[in-house]
Amino acid sequence: MAKTHLYQPDLVIVISGPSGSGKSTVIDALCKADETLRESVSVTTRKPRRNEVDGIDYHFRSKPEFETHIAQDDFLEWAEYGDNFYGTLKSEIVAARETEKDAILEIEVKGALQIRAQDLSPARSLFIFIIPPSFATLEKRLRRRKTESETELKKRLAIAKSEVLEIKHFNYWVSNPENAPQHAVQQIQAIIAAERSRIDTQLIDTIHPLLGVDTSD
Repeated sequence: MAKTHLYQPDLVIVISGPSGSGKSTVIDALCKADETLRESVSVTTRKPRRNEVDGIDYHFRSKPEFETHIAQDDFLEWAEYGDNFYGTLKSEIVAARETEKDAILEIEVKGALQIRAQDLSPARSLFIFIIPPSFATLEKRLRRRKTESETELKKRLAIAKSEVLEIKHFNYWVSNPENAPQHAVQQIQAIIAAERSRIDTQLIDTIHPLLGVDTSD
């Protein structure tokens, strides 16, 4: 049976940036605005923050459980950040494909660079780096959480400075102004729309039979 539409979901959209850049808020708004996207739920060993729900915000696991996933090669990527581990299960990408949606991954910068080094065929990868309008804004956001001690906060700020240097490994950057996540959402929607319209072998193989073009000769 011939396909009835051109675009076939195959994007793995990696959204990263320093802690405090507002990744979670932007991704939540993005997925609510576009039902063709499915957010991957990461695994972490850190404790849940207030109002976070296991299986929705993160898969919260103990370090031994996380190490079992590593041993079984369950992760697409994983990294240690601060005193905790974070990882993306390969099964999350499969689940997005099975529901015919593009996968959205919120990943720490170390993990994003791991995926950058991989060939995800038949999926295509897209890397977007979110930055706050200033370092002062980033620090204010982290302090507003009230989830870290002063020592932990200073460690996160130091890591954030080093992470910004990795922006050269990403395809696009998006600014996330204070109290205006919709601005970043609109930018990312435009980027995704452009990527979905990119001409590649898969699109060509789809459009020919749809338009009745005979390529047998």
